[in-house]
Amino acid sequence: MDKQQSTPPPAHSGDGRVQPVEISVFDTAGLPGHEQFALWEDSIGVLFDVTADPDCVRHAYRARLDSALVDGTMISRVQAGRQSFRRSAMRPVMDGIESVMFQVFARGGIRQQDDTRRLAGTGMVTGFDLTRESRTVNDQFDLVSFIVPRHEIEDRLGTAMEGVHLNTVGDDTPLARLTADFMLGLQRSLPEMDVEEARAGVRAALDLVTECYRGKARKTAGGTAARAAQLLQAKHFIRRQVREGRRVDQNRVRDFLGCSRATLYRHFAPLGGVASFIRKERLRAALRDMAHDCRAGRKTPIGEIALRNGFESDPHFSRVFKAEFGLSPKDARHALSPGSGKDRDLATANKVDRRYELWLRAIGAS
Repeated sequence: MDKQQSTPPPAHSGDGRVQPVEISVFDTAGLPGHEQFALWEDSIGVLFDVTADPDCVRHAYRARLDSALVDGTMISRVQAGRQSFRRSAMRPVMDGIESVMFQVFARGGIRQQDDTRRLAGTGMVTGFDLTRESRTVNDQFDLVSFIVPRHEIEDRLGTAMEGVHLNTVGDDTPLARLTADFMLGLQRSLPEMDVEEARAGVRAALDLVTECYRGKARKTAGGTAARAAQLLQAKHFIRRQVREGRRVDQNRVRDFLGCSRATLYRHFAPLGGVASFIRKERLRAALRDMAHDCRAGRKTPIGEIALRNGFESDPHFSRVFKAEFGLSPKDARHALSPGSGKDRDLATANKVDRRYELWLRAIGAS
């Protein structure tokens, strides 16, 4: 991987000169055709697992990604062929990237993998919560992507954050059209901007995106705003209790909200129920414990990790863990271990600028 610095320079150099925005350009064009998709798959694998039709990758696969990191937000123009993207429920714990992504297509479109209907097309902004599972298919595309620290969006959106993941703000309002055009225009202008101008542009873009999703939440929520706020409070309470190793169940959540059992069930019905949500959070905590163990070189017995996170039966823990993450606890531990990634002969990979991968990890850690 390129050893150059992983963050853009300050707005001014030591002698007072204004600094331009630093751009990373990843491009497979200079590689032999049979290596192009392999390198793209390896590189974008920092964020997604990708697959493409064999006919598309057998001889050549052109993918280009122009990126800049501005005030903790990464702005990229991505051009590539048709492919599917998957981010599993395990990935946020494995890669540490828990950011939010907004995309706008200049060309092409996207649909969810099991749905023939197009989710978004040209000029439409789509949100992705990178802590949640997604399986999507892109046509041959040219898009602009903004990847933003999670706290930045949560602070701006509040309860409207629930409406971001795989939701689109289309061309049905003047503000949505302006937002899409502004995001595309800002990315095009970055090579001509200095760092201070780029910072102002990013702040303006995030203001516009935020207002689009707030507006959508206002229009669709109607009288449900109070219920959405209660649900968000309940989710934060559950996550805090699980993170701190405290007992949490439906009765404790109901007492915290001060609501009836029926009301609590209605709040969590779209998420599969409150018990299911608590179980998923416990499983994520167990996976985080495994990841911390692997990074520290420890090998705590899986049964001990299960018990610590509220699972008293090892077989039950193994069963629900595999149902959630697609791997047994033992296989997940192996996947989390250092050096368990894909081995691929990419002899020419060091000739390609891959700094954007470091920038992505920097955002995830913010």
